[in-house]
Amino acid sequence: MTRKTKIIATVGPSVNSKDGIDKLINSGADVLRLNFSHGSNEDHSNIVKWAREHDQSVAIMQDIQGQKIRTGEAKNGTILKASNNIEITNKDSTSDENSLYINYKNLYKDINSGERILIDDGQITLRVVKKTRSSMNAQIEVGGELRSNQGVAFPDTSLSVSSLTEKDLKDLKFGNELDVDIVAVSFVRNANDITEVKKIINKNIKIIAKIELKSAVKNLGEIIDESDGVMVARGDLGVQLPLEKIPFVQKQILDEANAKGKITITATEMLQSMKDSHRPTRAEVTDITNAILEGTDCVMLSAETAIGKHPEVVVEVMGNICKEVDSRNDTSTIKFKEQSVIDTLTTSIAKGAVQIANEIDAKAIIAFTETGRTPLLISNYRPEAPIFTFTSIDKTYNQMNILWGVEQIKITRLETTDEMFKIADSWLQNNKNYKKNDKVVVVAGTPPNKEAATNLIRVMKIGEF
Repeated sequence: MTRKTKIIATVGPSVNSKDGIDKLINSGADVLRLNFSHGSNEDHSNIVKWAREHDQSVAIMQDIQGQKIRTGEAKNGTILKASNNIEITNKDSTSDENSLYINYKNLYKDINSGERILIDDGQITLRVVKKTRSSMNAQIEVGGELRSNQGVAFPDTSLSVSSLTEKDLKDLKFGNELDVDIVAVSFVRNANDITEVKKIINKNIKIIAKIELKSAVKNLGEIIDESDGVMVARGDLGVQLPLEKIPFVQKQILDEANAKGKITITATEMLQSMKDSHRPTRAEVTDITNAILEGTDCVMLSAETAIGKHPEVVVEVMGNICKEVDSRNDTSTIKFKEQSVIDTLTTSIAKGAVQIANEIDAKAIIAFTETGRTPLLISNYRPEAPIFTFTSIDKTYNQMNILWGVEQIKITRLETTDEMFKIADSWLQNNKNYKKNDKVVVVAGTPPNKEAATNLIRVMKIGEF
């Protein structure tokens, strides 16, 4: 069986060569993630160049860093002991048992008494007990060793600083130059954060909102509406929320995004043990399986492929797990979904195409598209039949690598619907060995080559044209 769930692989030192990228793509990566928290512009440029030189199409995802709040230098051997108090400052200094420097300029303005400060993914937990306009004291609730330049999170606080840094702005403009297909936005708090990114990037780039803050979960509906898709970013989410809540929040995010016909990605520690090991843990296999059964379109690999010992093996293992789940997934159930932002005509046609295909046992669903919206909506209803999508647009062709169950075909522009039917008929016979009188459902727009013109469903028999 052909794998339908798509795989995103993060690039890094382990694959930073043409051969490394070739192996990653050959092993099954559908999307390459450029993590702009690491690597130079030259590194990112090379990855894009090598990927575009490969015979197989992949989508390029730029993941911007976002706000990184950290401690500064710490005195060697600094141990913060539970129940002790400590001064918190944003004046650059060396931290020790008595004073902690955090590089956040609005520290005294934003953080209030009673709110928590988490260091190193919550390994150290502080709670603010006293605050003035120029000073702050906290009690150490969970102690530990304080090292230099550790990450800081404020799970109880609404930060006033912009979610986009100067680095992000430069990186987004560089992403335009690289002609990336997708941008993943870090530390999104509300829909406005996505709107600000839209002002900078090229219009045809898809935007994925990373849901990793408590405020993002609170504003989930408006973020989904403003984005092309969402990522369940479980790393920082697991710091912001109690870990036992993460599986339920993951389900909530996937349910709401799927209900609105948006792209869904599940990320973080999916095959973490395989940074070193050749085999996944049983828990990791179960985690991936549950994410797919809950409706994720893509699963993402991070450190496993970026700095792991055998990145291509990790992708192959992920592919095998996805294939098994895809073969057992109940993909025939059509869900009645709330629609938002997406026009109801295209939604109804996509839903109708899947229903017809299921009822007549069609061999395939064929979609002609300019933007990728129609195959996305068809994919969202999880049809039993494979989805083959024809497009003349290079950007759309690449972006469809992220869509569940979609195989895309690049064609030249067509002028009539008869040409569409003929090219689909010919391609299915020549490339998929379809036989005369096999039934397929075709979704297209008349006249051709017009955005938002999807208005046609036809049941076609192979050999008619």
